[in-house]
Amino acid sequence: MEKNLYEELGLKKNATSSEIKSSYRALVKQHHPDAGGEKERFLAIQNAWETLNDPIKKEQYDKNFFSSSSSFDSLNENWEGKFNSKKYNSSIKDKEVETWIKEIFIPINRSLNQIIKPLNNEIKELSADPYDDQLMENFCNYISLSQKKIEKVEKIYNKKIVPKSISALGLDLYHCFSQVKDALSEFDRYTQGYVDNYLFDGKEMIKEAKRIQSKMSIEKKNKNF
Repeated sequence: MEKNLYEELGLKKNATSSEIKSSYRALVKQHHPDAGGEKERFLAIQNAWETLNDPIKKEQYDKNFFSSSSSFDSLNENWEGKFNSKKYNSSIKDKEVETWIKEIFIPINRSLNQIIKPLNNEIKELSADPYDDQLMENFCNYISLSQKKIEKVEKIYNKKIVPKSISALGLDLYHCFSQVKDALSEFDRYTQGYVDNYLFDGKEMIKEAKRIQSKMSIEKKNKNF
């Protein structure tokens, strides 16, 4: 059966624009012909992106493909059934998955925690007087160090291809550190002009990253890896 455009990007129909963008970035990098990927798979990813990234095309596609709620319910049930099947549960125990969890997932999640956990305190200290040079310098140092950690995170993520059996977890991890990376960019913009919207947007992105972290933690626990 031919994949729909959401499945092509490893997503559900209710995926947000941010999730669509993050999935596209990760898959293009993984399947680009210059990186040894298959041309047909790469073109399929591009085709899905061109439609789902355009609000008008996406609306028309959703209307035509998911003509009734029952169609989507059936699609969702099939995905959930596949995810929870015995075949999937057994495959995640293989050596490839174990290695990826140990060498990629755990180090990245640890680095993300090192960025996220101190944030509230950093913002609280800065809020005492955003125009205080020392407080602002401290906040800028936090941003700079965190951005360096994100650079290392990206390098770690690209060391190994995500095993197919846990591709959903791999995409969630990519979404998570992408949110943190974008949040740090927003915080950096705030330091350059004191525009509160940048600070607010950055905090919202961190909230989303924490939500994804929680989701991954539950998934990891349920699947015993």
